[in-house]
Amino acid sequence: MNIRRMLTFVIAVISVSAASVTVFAQGGFFGAIYTTLGDGQTVNQNVYPNKPAVYLNGGPQNPNAHGLPDGTYYFQVTNPSGSVLLSTDLANCRQEMVVAGKMAGGTGPCPHPNATVNDANGSRGVQLVPFNDTPNAGGEYKVWLIRQSSTTTVAADGIHINFLPSNAKTDNFKVLNFCQQNPNDPTCQELGTVTISGHKFYDANASTVNENEAPVENIGIHVLIWHPGSDPSTAPADEDAVVQTDANGNWTFGPVPAGSAYKVDEILPDPCPDGSYWIQTAPAADSEGFQGYTGTAFQNVTGLDFGDICFTDGTGGFTLGYWSNKNGQKRMETGPITDVYVFYADGTPDQNMNCGSSGANGINCDLAFLRRFNLRNTSSVKNNPNGLDFDPTSYTQFRTWLLSGNAINMAYMLSVQLSATSLDVRHQTLSDTTVVDARGVCNSNGTCLGLVTIGEVRRLANESLGNNGFTVTGDPHREDQEVLKNFLDSVNNNRLAFGNTSPCNVCYITK
Repeated sequence: MNIRRMLTFVIAVISVSAASVTVFAQGGFFGAIYTTLGDGQTVNQNVYPNKPAVYLNGGPQNPNAHGLPDGTYYFQVTNPSGSVLLSTDLANCRQEMVVAGKMAGGTGPCPHPNATVNDANGSRGVQLVPFNDTPNAGGEYKVWLIRQSSTTTVAADGIHINFLPSNAKTDNFKVLNFCQQNPNDPTCQELGTVTISGHKFYDANASTVNENEAPVENIGIHVLIWHPGSDPSTAPADEDAVVQTDANGNWTFGPVPAGSAYKVDEILPDPCPDGSYWIQTAPAADSEGFQGYTGTAFQNVTGLDFGDICFTDGTGGFTLGYWSNKNGQKRMETGPITDVYVFYADGTPDQNMNCGSSGANGINCDLAFLRRFNLRNTSSVKNNPNGLDFDPTSYTQFRTWLLSGNAINMAYMLSVQLSATSLDVRHQTLSDTTVVDARGVCNSNGTCLGLVTIGEVRRLANESLGNNGFTVTGDPHREDQEVLKNFLDSVNNNRLAFGNTSPCNVCYITK
């Protein structure tokens, strides 16, 4: 049987630009390379205390593994993608010998220092410094071993190397900096520092995303810092501070030692004397309920952003009683109205026709508006629901239907509350875009509506009515309709808090 092996190579050559190298696929020759400490014992440690601690080695780790091809190699350090060369000395100084399949130490006119011989396989690694800090936010580097061949050349600047992907292997590693704890260690380099920062935005639509929204100032941001060498899971923070967002909503903390671990969250404002209160929307809480950021700052960290929305008492809702009395009737006759959307069962919005709003014609326009919903009826006998469509043709018919509303068929009770909320929106006393704090509107399993817009619940209610018009006791859709009904009833009675379109006062009450 013939076996075809298809090998695809992305052929590319290192750019001779003084600032970058071209990304390409890892090479294809046999053998492994890895980073290690200077004692040569630890294979692929991956995270190192400082740059001088990182050595490159290679060769078989067991008798059955492939060795590297014998010969002379170059090595270099780049960022993880390979787009930025970080090694700073001449390529001729970055040479390594491979003998009997194993690295045998530095070579050339100015070789790098060697590691201790690895007794497990007799290999000897080579130190990688000097190289610049990686621009990668996670503090990650990539080391390359490049086989010298007829297609491998040194660029005119003497630093960059031109080569084919089939002549290269790579390995990634990270560097911390423990010099603050070990200032007399001769391998320590000058300690770098970094800052961490973010932005506070007003999440007016509770989307959790900053959509070029207003900044919020005077919000407290709580910052915990563990310097390199401290374990955040066991040690107390080395720095514990609160910073305030400025007039542009920005906050910054630092400098802190590079490689420090951080934990950042916001201090949610207290409810204000005027009754307003804040809810955090971004970032999302993790599985343990923490609503903030953690990480390690190898470089300056940005984008630690927080979103909030504030709530005040709901207003503008009119009840079933209002729309069934003379005041509601007058509003239906005289307006004002707005050309709002009706949501159908498939979730597609369809614009209501814009017509006059005075006298009988005004009521007729409202009745036409209501007929476009999936409203449900009951029979003339209260305890005998039928779930048929309800399409009102007169105010008297509509009024009677409103006042007879009952929850024997939950679809009927949901229908009357939906009609009242929809008239509120049409007559501009409520808005579909208003965010409502419905975290307390829940089913028996504890699933709650959360922060949701009036328009979204109107759409869900109309969709549910279109699919389930007869939801008596025992129907699996009854409880869901009851949750939607409770929301609309609460909005109509102004019992839920509404999100402000702009930031409220920020209050921190001293206790």
